[in-house]
Amino acid sequence: MQMFVALLLVAAASAAPQFDPQFTSPIQPFQPEVRILSQKFEQDQIGNYEYGYQQDNGQQVQEVGRVAPGSQPETGTLEQQGSYEFIGDDGNTYRVDYTANEGGFQPQAAHLPVAPAQIPEYAQLRQEHPELFWAENQSQGTIINDQQFVQQQQFF
Repeated sequence: MQMFVALLLVAAASAAPQFDPQFTSPIQPFQPEVRILSQKFEQDQIGNYEYGYQQDNGQQVQEVGRVAPGSQPETGTLEQQGSYEFIGDDGNTYRVDYTANEGGFQPQAAHLPVAPAQIPEYAQLRQEHPELFWAENQSQGTIINDQQFVQQQQFF
């Protein structure tokens, strides 16, 4: 019985993960270490801020955030404008300029796809058959029995 327990302990010890000091760092061996060349963060009492950094691998970020106070305490909006730049796997440098506000995140860059323009047939269809576009008009309310107008609420 003691021999069985000893063999069981040896088997458990050999099945346990082995320590390899090479993999204790979050930086993998095939990834070069990236150094920060410069960084900046400034914030005022209201909450407006500017930040940015530049790394030795070509990546850089700049952002400015501006707070607009709301009509009630503890309310308001934040508009962020900035850019980031990086070197892609193909060796090209890519830059994205953006605005982020109540309208969402709005990136602009030469390498990003652009939505196609509306085709003339679509505009004509919209004029001739507005009932097909009922979902776009839901925020305007619904007409019931050609008499009653019901304002619809939107929940996010």
